Amino acid sequence: MTAEDGLPSETGPATWSTWDRSGTAEDVRTLRPQTVEQLSEAMAAAAAAGLSTRVTGAGHSFNLLAQPQELRLDTSELVGLQEVDRQGRRATLLGGTPLIQAARELDACGLAFSNLPDTLHQSIAGAISTATHGTGAGFQSLSGQVVALTLVLASGEIVECSLTQRPELFQATRAGLGVVGVIAAVTVQCEDSFRLHSAEFNESLEPLIAGLGERMASADHFELYWNPGSDSAHTHIMSRLHRLPSEWSAPGSRMAQGVRRSDDAVLRRALPAALNRLAGAAPRAIPGLRRLDSLSLSSRRYTDLSYKVFASSRPVKFLQTEWAVPLEQLPETFREVQKVLEREQADLGLPLSVRCSAPEETWLSPAHARYTGWITVRQFWRRWRPETFEALEEVFLAHDGRPHWGGRHNLQAEQLRPMYAHWDDFLAVREQADPRGLLLNDTARGLLGL
Repeated sequence: MTAEDGLPSETGPATWSTWDRSGTAEDVRTLRPQTVEQLSEAMAAAAAAGLSTRVTGAGHSFNLLAQPQELRLDTSELVGLQEVDRQGRRATLLGGTPLIQAARELDACGLAFSNLPDTLHQSIAGAISTATHGTGAGFQSLSGQVVALTLVLASGEIVECSLTQRPELFQATRAGLGVVGVIAAVTVQCEDSFRLHSAEFNESLEPLIAGLGERMASADHFELYWNPGSDSAHTHIMSRLHRLPSEWSAPGSRMAQGVRRSDDAVLRRALPAALNRLAGAAPRAIPGLRRLDSLSLSSRRYTDLSYKVFASSRPVKFLQTEWAVPLEQLPETFREVQKVLEREQADLGLPLSVRCSAPEETWLSPAHARYTGWITVRQFWRRWRPETFEALEEVFLAHDGRPHWGGRHNLQAEQLRPMYAHWDDFLAVREQADPRGLLLNDTARGLLGL
């Protein structure tokens, strides 16, 4: 077979782009398998033709890690719940399944993810491959909730791995950046479906940051949002209610739920979207628009299914940089970030967010072996200032920061390697799994020094 021959599951040329529109690939050859067997056949044919392949899920990254150069493997039709072990609280999902679909299908079986990120657009394989996380000092990222994987290697071989079966391959593939193998199916350790009580408040910033460690330790799930120039922050405390009788923790009345949906639709989606577009057209109006934007983060309380509380809407396109720092350094790091943003009078368009997570064993997880505080800075995509992200990068590096694999950063292998104790172990497993480097692109080669 030659590179010009049609490949199994090939759909023809297509245009790919990241969610934030910052990266594209025009007229790229595309494979769209619907089953694990089709995926295996497609990868074997691509390997025989000598074509490099990158897997693309939802494109919800802010760099070019997934950018295809010769061949794109689109997993958007490799979706669905494959198997449920209700007694063991485990579920197996195909790798392209969007997190929102996965959460709904698990809930229908009486199960739930222990923790989820604040947006559910991503495919489950993509979220795992970049160690995407939620918040909660006692809870790991999605990578940490995975107990087994079905992989298709670059050669087309189908392999199974877990902590007890090919454990090194398992550790490398969790947070594996898509360069070890293609995640065809994921087995997740779940828990019984549960509800969360959400309490949101506007609080004075300085005492909040001073006691940040205590606040995060005292809540099941805690996060805060802050706009530069403001002396207050918006806190979000999520409390798990699965130990209470269902009549105590049921969602509110239909009227209450309708009011919340209206609040979400108007104040938390439509208003920020409109204000960002106005700011792009009339930058001098930004101070006044910020005052209006404060209306989008009002205090409120409600109870709902866990996945509906963990996640929030994304009303506008933005670019993002996110960094993981040791939890004990989080307050000091935040204050340094605050100085940079206020010195540069950075107009983020969206508030900065602060979250936390538990230590992980996953080799390339930014939360590996330490309690972690996460700081995320977003800017409206039409007003992105690279120099702001570069200045922030210096702050994060000074505080032992590790970049999120799906976020914007400028680090390469020589800077990343000292951050991870198992860096060389990861490279050795990757070399064994894909000796021809067919799953690499230029971005991945730069990150890994290959």
